Amino acid sequence: MLPAMQDAETRPETRAAARSAVAIRAQVRMMGTDKLDIDVTDLSRTGFQIETIHRIQPGATIWLRIPGLAGLEATVKWGRRHFYGCAFVRPLHEAVFDHVVALATPSRD
Repeated sequence: MLPAMQDAETRPETRAAARSAVAIRAQVRMMGTDKLDIDVTDLSRTGFQIETIHRIQPGATIWLRIPGLAGLEATVKWGRRHFYGCAFVRPLHEAVFDHVVALATPSRD
């Protein structure tokens, strides 16, 4: 099967950075709009996935606001139902990424 014809489940992983499952209540804002409540469900140094009831247009520039951090500029790369994949304009510093993941990784009870 050609790579372009493969679906998301069978396509090989092509991410630039490892990602971590997280559970972070946060907000995003697009230019000229109010803040939207979202959940960050995974995070890497180069991007993140969010879940929200709000519709966000792929290609939009957004600012992610994680509690305790300044706004982080990103571009929405894709959307599927209530999930959106986003790429940071500037990758997170490794120490910032490690700190956020340590505080926000779901517990394994």
